[in-house]
Amino acid sequence: MLPPRLPALPPSPVRLGDLILLALLVVVSVFAIPLTLTVLRPETNLTALPVTVGLLVGQSVLMLFFTWLVVLRRHGLGLADIGLRPTYNGWYRIAVGLGLLCMPLISGINLGVQELMGEVVENPQMQALAPEGFSWTSLLLMLALVGVLVPFIEEVIFRGVLLGWLLKRMRFAYAAPISAVIFSVAHGLPQLIPALAVMGLILATVAWRSGSLWPSVVVHGVFNSAMTISLYAGLALGEGF
Repeated sequence: MLPPRLPALPPSPVRLGDLILLALLVVVSVFAIPLTLTVLRPETNLTALPVTVGLLVGQSVLMLFFTWLVVLRRHGLGLADIGLRPTYNGWYRIAVGLGLLCMPLISGINLGVQELMGEVVENPQMQALAPEGFSWTSLLLMLALVGVLVPFIEEVIFRGVLLGWLLKRMRFAYAAPISAVIFSVAHGLPQLIPALAVMGLILATVAWRSGSLWPSVVVHGVFNSAMTISLYAGLALGEGF
C-alpha cells in the first residue's frame, strides 16, 4: 500500500512565456561555457576530467540561477511552492527501490531499440561520465554530480516547473506523457528518446502521486548513481564503454 499523498499544490502562476524564456536560457547554460572556452582558450581539452567537472558544475549553477530568476523570483515563489517539500518516509523507501528497478528497465528498452535499429545504441553521455577512464576520484566526483546535482536540477525544471504548469491546464493523464516526451527530447540524444521518455513518465508519476519532488529526485539520483557505478565497474574490469 502506498503512503498518503500530500495536499495538492496551489495552481502554478508560471506562464507559457516564462517556460519559453527558461528553455532558451537553459540552452544558453548548456552551450555558453564550452563555447566561451573554445573561443578564448582553443587549446583547452574539453574531455579532461577537471574541465568536464567544471563544465557540469558551471552549467548546473546557471540553470538553477535562471530557474530562480525566471520562475521563483518573478512570481514570488519558494522551493516548497514547486514541490520541494518534505513528504512521508515511505515515499523515500519506495523511491530507492524504484530507482534500482529502473536500471534494468531502461537498459532493456535501450536494448530493444538497438534490436529494432539493427545497430548498437551508443550513449555519448557515458563517455562524458568517465573522460579519463577509471579512477576513484573520477567516480566520486561523477556520483556527486550526476547522482545528486543533476537529478535535483532536472526535477526542479521538468517536474517542478514544467509538469506543474501542465497540470494547471490538463489532467495528469495528459500532462505526464507530454512532460516525459519534452524531458526525453531535451537531452538531445534521439537514440535514447524512448528510454528517457519512460523514465520521465515514471518520475512524473512519482512526483505527482507523492505530492513532492523529493521522491522523484531520489529515484532519479539512485538510477543515475547505479548507472554510473555500473559503468565504472566495467572500466575497472577492463570492459571499456
